[in-house]
Amino acid sequence: MAPAVFLGFWLLLLIGGRSSFFHDPGTFWHVKVGEKILADGFFRTDPYTFTFAGQRWIPNQWLGEVTMAAAHRVGGFDALLACSAALLAAVFAVITVRLIRTGVHPIAVLILVGLALAASSSHFHVRPHLATIVGTAVTMAALLAVDGGRVSVRGLWWLVPVFLVWTNTHGGVLGGLTTLALAAAGWVGFRVLGLRSPIAGWYDFAHLTGVGLACVATFVVTPYGADLPRAWFDIMSLSRLPDYIQEHSRTDFTNPSAWPVLVLSGVYLFVLTGLKPREWRVAWLVPLFWMAQAYLRVRHAPLFAVAACLAVADAWPATRWAATLGARRPDLYNRAGVEVRWGLRGVAALACVVVAMVLQAGGIRLPVIGAGWARLDPAVWPMESLAALKQNEPTLPADGHIFNDYTDGGFLIYHTPGYRVFVDDRCELFGDDWLVRFVEAGGHEPTAEMAEWQEKYGPFRFALTRTGTYFDQYFAARKDEWEVVSETPTANFYRRK
Repeated sequence: MAPAVFLGFWLLLLIGGRSSFFHDPGTFWHVKVGEKILADGFFRTDPYTFTFAGQRWIPNQWLGEVTMAAAHRVGGFDALLACSAALLAAVFAVITVRLIRTGVHPIAVLILVGLALAASSSHFHVRPHLATIVGTAVTMAALLAVDGGRVSVRGLWWLVPVFLVWTNTHGGVLGGLTTLALAAAGWVGFRVLGLRSPIAGWYDFAHLTGVGLACVATFVVTPYGADLPRAWFDIMSLSRLPDYIQEHSRTDFTNPSAWPVLVLSGVYLFVLTGLKPREWRVAWLVPLFWMAQAYLRVRHAPLFAVAACLAVADAWPATRWAATLGARRPDLYNRAGVEVRWGLRGVAALACVVVAMVLQAGGIRLPVIGAGWARLDPAVWPMESLAALKQNEPTLPADGHIFNDYTDGGFLIYHTPGYRVFVDDRCELFGDDWLVRFVEAGGHEPTAEMAEWQEKYGPFRFALTRTGTYFDQYFAARKDEWEVVSETPTANFYRRK
């Protein structure tokens, strides 16, 4: 049954994410960064813009980018979609199996997991940040196992290699460390208060401390040493990031897309209220932190969803709600639990992913699992302008200065590397003030800003603007200086006369 659950989620994500998994501009430049590392080695300065060319910038998600480049080399966007869907399918399959094992009716399980998927889906993009969703699930599962007495505190040492990979893949490892630290502090506190804690004595405390220090030490075990975590803190120091990046903004609960987070919060809190305080386990309470974070920033919703569902699966059998339901409606809840195994069929399920990548590598076109399934939506990306962009692509970087909207920087970096872009979504490179100024300039007639930028960075030779924006109107109005090369409903491409 478990392998079937994985395959079901995988196929669902392949179908549903065919286009939506590629709505983030980071997908494009992450692939190119990975390719550059594989070709030229590690680098420390910006190679893609003309506004910040040569400025200090390191690929702080280098392992994820190299992995993306390798998958892209095998089967292009199709392989990236297959691998990303497989990662997410594995996480939600594990959650589903754990919930089913409690004895809860499968329909109720599917409703809860459906809520978790709905709460998380806006962040299902082909980017290294998927490693943080996986890492959060692994960390929570480990903490629950220790808190439940199934694994000793010493077993947490397995988190160290997980954190090493996570560190080099995505800065969300800081969230993993926070999760571990909260659990450790809670266990110590519970021990002092005489409540249930896996820390039986100094021996366990020493192991817990050692694991924490070792996980912190992984932050500098990178090709960039301490510069890599420094880049994370550079990003975190961008105080105005929520003003111009939607995923960093507060969750807007007037938007129906955020309602699954609220409902999932209610389910999680309902389960907690069914526990006697003296029966609480620290790991069951850790998702409270991620619930608060999900309210503060949209991007944390998947981490709350994963942590909460794992905690619910672990805590539910101990609640008075479970005892009552099992006694009155055994058809809805089997208190004895249900045995669900992965077995060798789990290997067969993973083999399906490998088969899909083989088909993609061979260019064999099949629906869902074959080549040509992944699709870049022309309503989201300037696909109809791509032919004109390629025809005019310069051979010398100095001739390729192109003004572009924020969302199209990654698209240009990937598809037309001969250009040097004006801006992309590597926020730490540009900084708060610069990006806020750019966003504000796009909200009115930008003649003054355009003059200032061209004086500082040199004249633009090309421009790719979103149709109908103030930036687009600026170039369209100057017919004596600019000619329209390509005009589409999504974007317009201009060339200086």
